[in-house]
Amino acid sequence: MSRYSPPELLAARHQLAGFLCRSKEQTTWLVEFAKQAHGTGTTRVFGVTQIDQSAVVAYYAWCIASVGITQPVALLARLGVDERHKGQGLGAALLLDVISRVASLSDAIGCRGLLVHAESRQARGFYEHLIPEFERSPTDPLHLLLLLKDIRRTMGR
Repeated sequence: MSRYSPPELLAARHQLAGFLCRSKEQTTWLVEFAKQAHGTGTTRVFGVTQIDQSAVVAYYAWCIASVGITQPVALLARLGVDERHKGQGLGAALLLDVISRVASLSDAIGCRGLLVHAESRQARGFYEHLIPEFERSPTDPLHLLLLLKDIRRTMGR
């Protein structure tokens, strides 16, 4: 990722309008809804830009959720990479970034793990290929859970 900035919280300087992901849903959400969701605090959006640029070329959005009444989790709600930057390892880097943040979050407030709502079977395959410890939900095969114990093992903690 040396030609890219590390993931940073969405800010006013970030340009979103030119973003084009393979997934129309991920593109539309970033361009039309991300700043509002981030601004109201319902989600936190992290973006990646090329060094010394302001156009977001990859992003993820996450928030707090729960599985049932007793299992607080971090929810990776969105992850997208601009088509012009695919194949650069940005998706994998973003996934590892959010996993690292979940590990830190669990130290601060408690968290059972990371829940992912994959948009498609292809997206689910991406997550499972990178982190084989993801478990499929028995209620929705596109929902994946990575438990904190597996996060710590993945991060070498």
